[in-house]
Amino acid sequence: MSSFPSAAVLGLCSLIFAILVAPTFYFEMPRIAWIGLGSIGEAISKNLAQHAALEEPVLVWNRTVEKAERLAAAANGKMEAAPSLADAVSRADIVCLCLADDRAVGEVVDGAAAEAPVSGTLFVDLSTVHPDTSQAQADKLEKLGATYIACPVFGGVALAIQRQITIVLAGPSDAIDRFEPFTKDVICKDTIKLANQPLREAGMLKLVGNFVRFSAIEVLCEASVLSEKIGLPEETLAKFVEAMVPGPSAGQLATLHAGEYNNLATSLAPISMALKENSYLNDLAGRSGAKLRTLDTVTAHAERVNEMRGPDAKLLAIYGSIREENGLPFDKN
Repeated sequence: MSSFPSAAVLGLCSLIFAILVAPTFYFEMPRIAWIGLGSIGEAISKNLAQHAALEEPVLVWNRTVEKAERLAAAANGKMEAAPSLADAVSRADIVCLCLADDRAVGEVVDGAAAEAPVSGTLFVDLSTVHPDTSQAQADKLEKLGATYIACPVFGGVALAIQRQITIVLAGPSDAIDRFEPFTKDVICKDTIKLANQPLREAGMLKLVGNFVRFSAIEVLCEASVLSEKIGLPEETLAKFVEAMVPGPSAGQLATLHAGEYNNLATSLAPISMALKENSYLNDLAGRSGAKLRTLDTVTAHAERVNEMRGPDAKLLAIYGSIREENGLPFDKN
């Protein structure tokens, strides 16, 4: 009898190899490019480079080229500054956008489409934009053979640094599957998946969710002012908030009481962000016939802060505006 394996055995071994072993040889980890290095974009991109199982450095590009170069130089080889938008997009399988506003997103997508081949590329948009903008970019990219998913972020810079943000994933399920390995425990603590749902839902959820958050800040500021006016000690209100109000309210109240609500050196959200999102909400509310009295109040206080202290003033500075309305100085200390 021959000592060589039979043809059937050899065939079976080949099949097992193809199923179990070969994929590890031929699977290619996607190359990721990150476009936009504002405060939160920088924080998330650094976590992506540090914690994702990537084979190549994350490509980073920013309109201020020096910022991308500085970030890459400090990343121990895990980031690479792309010399141009076209270079970043042409070398990437997944392109993450984290940009200031709708205009910036449109310009970058148009520039990428004009200067680099994008067929097969997945665009992941973490920017806060009007819901209509997300759909417009998706339609534009689909015609070029690319895919777009909306990925708005809940949580500010401090939470982004700690990977404690929550992100929304909206778009085709297969596109979400491509990006999902780079989300939970890499750049965020949790995800809200809206697979195969209209892209506008992600933007609407972002705006409605932040409306809840902004409204809670408004109430907290008013409660603090009321307590001061009627003589309720700060520490007594703080005990109630710590015991009864979950989430970030206790920390926000401590910031108010410490007089740090407009410290420009902190990572608190700027008033310009609130005004932008409130304008989107007002547009959606007007088109739907909804009346939002709390939104009107929050917007009025935010506009006052923007007028008196500029767009870089912090969101919590509406506390100062409310204090002034009640005969107290803007600055607590």
